[in-house]
Amino acid sequence: MRRLVSNTGPLLHLREARSLDLLELAGEVHIPKSVDIELGQYESEWQNKRPTWVHVDDLFPPHGAEALAWRQVGLLDSGEAEAIALTRQINADWLLTDDAAARLFAQSLGLEVHGSLGVVLWGAAVGHFRRTEAEAALYRLAKSSLWISARVLEEAKDALDQLFS
Repeated sequence: MRRLVSNTGPLLHLREARSLDLLELAGEVHIPKSVDIELGQYESEWQNKRPTWVHVDDLFPPHGAEALAWRQVGLLDSGEAEAIALTRQINADWLLTDDAAARLFAQSLGLEVHGSLGVVLWGAAVGHFRRTEAEAALYRLAKSSLWISARVLEEAKDALDQLFS
């Protein structure tokens, strides 16, 4: 089974787009404690209604120290740094982030990175969505707190055209 680690963004955005359950289908989902705390700040019911398939993990040496170092030098915020460190700690298959700086940094470490939009397209590609459902999920994601440019949204729609042609 695929192992995923997420920072706050994808969990928040996919929840807003009513597509969070796609993550459970994608694999075993892990988050660091800082992401769990941050989600609680955005959504008051998170601690009581966190999906049972989201696992909250501790960071252990040396990964906790590397996350702290990345934060201290200003490369990443707490959730992003800890998510990247956790991805390395558990050798996760995917890191999920919607933050461009975190994506670039993680890719420089050799990690496979996907964002909320990529999760929706993955769901369509593997048959978890029919065409109309995938399009609706894209539009809901575009109306969430995730900023998606018109160009990127068009590219996503083109990708759906190719997937469903």
